[in-house]
Amino acid sequence: MLPLVLLSLLAADLPTDAKIEFENPSVRIVRVHYTPHMKTALHDHPAAAVVYVYVTDGGRLRIGHDGEEPVTRPPVKAGGIRYQKPVAESHVVVELDGVESEYIRIELKTRLVDLPAADVRIPPAENQPYESGLLRIERVTCPPNGACPVSAHPERPAVVVIGKTARWLEPNASVLLNTANTPMQQVRVELKTPPAAQP
Repeated sequence: MLPLVLLSLLAADLPTDAKIEFENPSVRIVRVHYTPHMKTALHDHPAAAVVYVYVTDGGRLRIGHDGEEPVTRPPVKAGGIRYQKPVAESHVVVELDGVESEYIRIELKTRLVDLPAADVRIPPAENQPYESGLLRIERVTCPPNGACPVSAHPERPAVVVIGKTARWLEPNASVLLNTANTPMQQVRVELKTPPAAQP
């Protein structure tokens, strides 16, 4: 058996797959990036409801949970969305197809209500919003050189993903502008419950 110090050094040599980009009492926004054939160190995820927004195409990932048979996540397409109920996880991830990929992981820290029985998957071409007591997920198309459509509930905070960028919007935030000469699509995740930490 390898000494604990050596095990720690070996784990430190493995590349990390995730970077926290923003955190407040309502959400944690994490960017996850895999390089071809990357293997992560064993790491934990909190039991949080999570919205994944795939910002690039991605290959298969083998996900190994301690004491369980590994599972394989199938390939994903840029623009796809997955919403998952809270599950605490400790696992190692291996990229299988030699494909570099990236997604945004939005961990909700709000009061949990009306959770889905199974993962909600929204393909890239689907424009039908998903709504529950906890959140609303919708795609919004902003016209060229114009203002993005305003939410029907501007009083709600939201996370907006545009291209590969995610940003937090406070309640009643200023309207976002599209300064490009082409339409711009965004994924808007509106939060409907307050932070769980609030009394």
